[in-house]
Amino acid sequence: MGMPPVTDIVDLGQLGLKPGGGIRFEALVPVGEFVFGAQRYVLRTDPVPVTIDISRTSSGNVIRVRTSNALQGPCMRCYGDYTMPLTIDHKEVHEPHLDDELASDYVTGQDLDLGALVRDAVGLSLPTSISSPVDENGICTDCEQSAEQLAKLRDSEPEPEEPPLDPRWAKLRELEL
Repeated sequence: MGMPPVTDIVDLGQLGLKPGGGIRFEALVPVGEFVFGAQRYVLRTDPVPVTIDISRTSSGNVIRVRTSNALQGPCMRCYGDYTMPLTIDHKEVHEPHLDDELASDYVTGQDLDLGALVRDAVGLSLPTSISSPVDENGICTDCEQSAEQLAKLRDSEPEPEEPPLDPRWAKLRELEL
């Protein structure tokens, strides 16, 4: 079997699904980069290999997109290179005849904007902070530069000096408690 097609628009009418019917297919969907706080993030594989399931209801469709990938870019904690694994499993309901609120923003006429749907599904799966897990000392465990950066920080920090002791406390220090 060859590579799945690169696509970002699917004509739902051409699928020829009857109510209760369904189809599963693979596609490569272009997604592009994400920008958070002036930092750029990209998916490890783009176009993204996606499994699409489309089920026909009596008056619409249920669309499910699934993929596994990874987001690559700077850790928001240490700015080291970080790769965050992603698993996407997103369902979209398009039932405009039942309720206006059930009309999917990704379907116009019979055209499903698969590119926008997959991009938004990835965006919705991202945590509020794209940063590595940390160890018990608060040091990133999965970033390439965090260990090196930490060593540099430690080398550049002056040792804290002991404050001079107040002579009025001298007699108290001699007590053995």
